[in-house]
Amino acid sequence: MTESTPAGSPAEDPAKAATVALLTPIQNGQVLAAICSLNGIGGKVIETGAGAFAVLDDTSEGAVDKAGKAISTFVKDRPMLAMERRDGQITIHRWTAGVMGESLSPGFALDDAPGAITTLMMGTETIDELAKTHPDKVYDANMGRLKAVKVLRKVAKEAKRNK
Repeated sequence: MTESTPAGSPAEDPAKAATVALLTPIQNGQVLAAICSLNGIGGKVIETGAGAFAVLDDTSEGAVDKAGKAISTFVKDRPMLAMERRDGQITIHRWTAGVMGESLSPGFALDDAPGAITTLMMGTETIDELAKTHPDKVYDANMGRLKAVKVLRKVAKEAKRNK
């Protein structure tokens, strides 16, 4: 006997599942994935034209605030957005230097966002679906601390070489 997923459950309907994500000014997805990992934030990161976008594994209440504080502390000089979708409602807060700022209208914040971000936040696609169509743009933030440090060193060396 096998169990089936009830109709309309979050596993069947991504639009009803909670999504917790961060849109950062960091352009390199590998860097954001490593920074997330070093801060104990698991998830997947996709590179977009607007910056790296992390979709977090932890969708519990308060997870977006914890992640927003940690990552915005690293990216001190520029704001980032912490986004959350629960029961079809999207909330977005600006974070700068570890401090939560104002709440933004989802329509305003997502107006010029790349399609990948919009589809994720609207629930029409999941990060796993995007990973299949953009395999060279998606990075796993579930790595060990040592690997995260190695990734950051590698990216730093490449950046230095390309100066």
